[in-house]
Amino acid sequence: MIFWSLAFVVTAVACAALYYAGAGRRVNAAAAVVDSPEIAHLRLQLKEIESDLALGRLGAAEATAAKGELARELMRLKTTTKATNDPAARRGLVAVAAALTAVLAFGVYGALGRPDLPAQPLAERQDVPPPEMTLDDAIARIEAQLKAKPDDLRGWTVIAPAYMQMGRFADAANALRKVIELDGPTADRETDLGEALMMANDGDAKGEPLTLFRSASNRDVTHVRSRYYLASEAMREGDFDAAKTAWQGLLKLSKGGEPWLANAEAGLAAAEAGLGGDMPANTDIAAMVEGLSSRLNENGGSIAEWTRLVRSRLVLGQTELAQQAYDAARKAYPVAGDRAELDVLAADNGLVASN
Repeated sequence: MIFWSLAFVVTAVACAALYYAGAGRRVNAAAAVVDSPEIAHLRLQLKEIESDLALGRLGAAEATAAKGELARELMRLKTTTKATNDPAARRGLVAVAAALTAVLAFGVYGALGRPDLPAQPLAERQDVPPPEMTLDDAIARIEAQLKAKPDDLRGWTVIAPAYMQMGRFADAANALRKVIELDGPTADRETDLGEALMMANDGDAKGEPLTLFRSASNRDVTHVRSRYYLASEAMREGDFDAAKTAWQGLLKLSKGGEPWLANAEAGLAAAEAGLGGDMPANTDIAAMVEGLSSRLNENGGSIAEWTRLVRSRLVLGQTELAQQAYDAARKAYPVAGDRAELDVLAADNGLVASN
């Protein structure tokens, strides 16, 4: 009987507090307006979108779409809030809610509760931490959402680079095709799709990847990545005249200090050497690169030497071999801080962390 008396008092106090908090009362109209938790969360999401846009993680079109979605959600919240601002209606709703809370609390505990059981000692209680979500779990959730809502542009935009990071290049290409289908092509999107297809084809840019790079460079004459791939492919095919023109055009876009600048300068020098007859099939440059590769793979070397090997492979248009060299360098130098320049070089040229 003592337990039920205490339970009744506690429930009554809780219901009274609930009614007092939600029934409405006079407030200071001059006081600062405080956002609801939902609106505050939306404002935080807006800041994250602005941050992603500034860092280049989102394109302008994706950022605009995301902001539009937040704006619609904000309007919906404000409409809902306005609909519940009538004091009389609010007091009635709160009173009903408080009464239902009390009835349900006593009813459920009366059916399921066991006040006669002793308390469990703290030493015997086990704290079970919430499960941590892995990248695979996150991908699975997004895939399930996309299966239910296949026209979710933001979902496809988010999952495509995740697929690339996981080495699922064919899936990344399919996701990027869906993004282009839903929101149209851009130079970045076409280049991303070309990269995914090229990596799925073991670094070979022939066919559709090369067509996409050309389309991207025509769509935006200042687009660096697509022009870089075109210059590298011309080098790989031995078309030194086209390679020279492509490297020169790329260098004109430089403002100085870009990560790709050294590669472009080396590519131009190699193209000019090829035009001068100094770069036949078995060249001194190729022999030097192969010698460096053999030495590093057998005996190891400094991170600067690994970076030079990857850069040389890229200049020669040997994307697959560049990827292999990058994987070996990551294995030799597992700490990311030791290979910052190499990681930037790899990212700018479509190489991925596949190990």
